[in-house]
Amino acid sequence: PDALRQRVVLALSEILVVSVLGVSTAFRQFAIANYVDILEENAFGNFRVLLEQVSLSTAMGYYLTYRGNAKANTNTGSQPDENYARELMQLFTLGLVQLNADGTVRLTNGVTSETYTQNDVSGLARVFTGWDIDSAGLNQPLPAEMHRRPISQVSTRHETGSKVFLGTTVPSGVSAIVSLRTALDTLFNHPNHAPFICQQLIQRLVTSNPSPAYVARVAAVYVNNGSGVRGDLQSVIRAILLDTEARSAAPA
Repeated sequence: PDALRQRVVLALSEILVVSVLGVSTAFRQFAIANYVDILEENAFGNFRVLLEQVSLSTAMGYYLTYRGNAKANTNTGSQPDENYARELMQLFTLGLVQLNADGTVRLTNGVTSETYTQNDVSGLARVFTGWDIDSAGLNQPLPAEMHRRPISQVSTRHETGSKVFLGTTVPSGVSAIVSLRTALDTLFNHPNHAPFICQQLIQRLVTSNPSPAYVARVAAVYVNNGSGVRGDLQSVIRAILLDTEARSAAPA
């Protein structure tokens, strides 16, 4: 009875990628196990909730190296690690180039436009500073339990100044969690997001070469499940699997 959930978990794991080989910490298998639990718990939930839980997981924090990330240091010239900020946009939410609602590449005078710039990466990276393992109340050396907890804030390492990316400004002085949620909301509501994610889900659940019309129909459900809810994965998966292009015996 759980076969569909497991297929969706596999699909999500191929989009929101982590690898045990890239989690350089003790009890890394527990970090990955917890990560899979997050995918299972949210497979039929809302993608925005999933995105936040993934971003606060120890597995992703280690894998894309923002665990322990620190704000810029004017004395040494160091800057925040940009790894997660870049991959979050490129692989998890938006893609590299601007898309139409049907997943086709948007052209302006025959030329593609990038979804984000290096300045957007640098601005978003400031959001992912100060996040580290939640070790409160745990004995040393830290037990496997640390991987069941979301990462938490070390306020002295977080960038409290303003953060500008994708036309959004997170004002200075707001809390780290507000900065994080503002950033994720910005990505989640970006016009590229629905077609980018839906095309990948279709490719992993039905066909590697969906028509633009198929992508557009599913992306429309992602934007609005019929009750005004965006990112409802249960409705999106239903739309993918019951679409005429999925049910037809004719080859694509």
